Amino acid sequence: MKTPPRRYDARHLIFSRLALQKGTEAYESYYREYPKHQAEDDALRPLDFRQALRVDKAFKARFFPLTRQNHVLLQALHDSLRQQPLGTQVDVPEGFEKNLKAIAKHYGACDAGIVSLKEDHYYTHPEAMNTLLEKDGEPFVYKKRPTALVYAVEMDRTFINRAPHFEELLETENAYLKMAFIGARLALYLKQLGYDTVFQSEAYYETPLVPLAYDAGLGEIGMSNHLIHPRYGDRIRLGAVLTDLRLPADAPIDFGLEDFCKRCALCLMNCPSKSIKHQPRDVLGRRFYKFDDLTCYTMWTRCGTDCGTCIQSCPFTQGIPYETLAWMKNHPSRIDTVIENHLAQHGRRAYQKSPLDIILKEEVKP
Repeated sequence: MKTPPRRYDARHLIFSRLALQKGTEAYESYYREYPKHQAEDDALRPLDFRQALRVDKAFKARFFPLTRQNHVLLQALHDSLRQQPLGTQVDVPEGFEKNLKAIAKHYGACDAGIVSLKEDHYYTHPEAMNTLLEKDGEPFVYKKRPTALVYAVEMDRTFINRAPHFEELLETENAYLKMAFIGARLALYLKQLGYDTVFQSEAYYETPLVPLAYDAGLGEIGMSNHLIHPRYGDRIRLGAVLTDLRLPADAPIDFGLEDFCKRCALCLMNCPSKSIKHQPRDVLGRRFYKFDDLTCYTMWTRCGTDCGTCIQSCPFTQGIPYETLAWMKNHPSRIDTVIENHLAQHGRRAYQKSPLDIILKEEVKP
């Protein structure tokens, strides 16, 4: 008998666990089967991490709405796409994947790649990660599609270098919305060509995006367990559209990140919650590192943002000349030179001390 492929279970993600409501069957069923984190999850569940930000009431009233817009807009985008009928199917020529990737970049992506989807790309229990399950009483119907167009959205380095302060949260929320708009436009276009398509957003996931982006050749998986792009580093957010249109797939890339991370480890050293570990582990055939999502999210509830210190700390985030990658690959001494140059320029963190003009008001000192 053939062994079924292992898959990522969306129920185990901390955001899925914290979305469970006490007294519901979903809550009771999950913790009956997986009691390990129940006490810790129950303590975190009622907390809105943004409220921990050390700012006055006027700041919260004025600027917190900037971090809460996404859900309303995402609902509208997904609803609009669901209402769009399929067009008459248009035949596409060989090489059309190049057109699609160029269109994604025209819409605002900084890079894009193609994956031929397999069973193990999809979450089990995807409903655990989705807040857009119903519209007019009709549940979402999950459908396995053969192709994913995966893309990355660049985040502004100046905002990221304010991590873990409020501007970093603004930029990650901004990037999530950009990612959704790009996905909605691509999905609408493909539906107009007659190919059933959905887009993923922070409110709707069918697949985990880091493994998908790795398979699409957008980057490698770093010690932070994020996808590290060779040009933009950790300073990206990922999106994908899943479609019935079959296209040739791209392949993973290797620019020497594993060796670089072993010799760098700045994300690990700078992590305020010590959530990042140096031990590599194999997850469904891809190299990840041990990571404690509970302590990571607990830090969010203390700093009032999604932290982002690991993103900021990565030398690739601050920019390593692209032509340097081939030169230092498989050469430990050259990797050390690149890291030493980074430390001389930025220190352990490229931290921007002064608040940015966008918020107009400093945080209250602790």
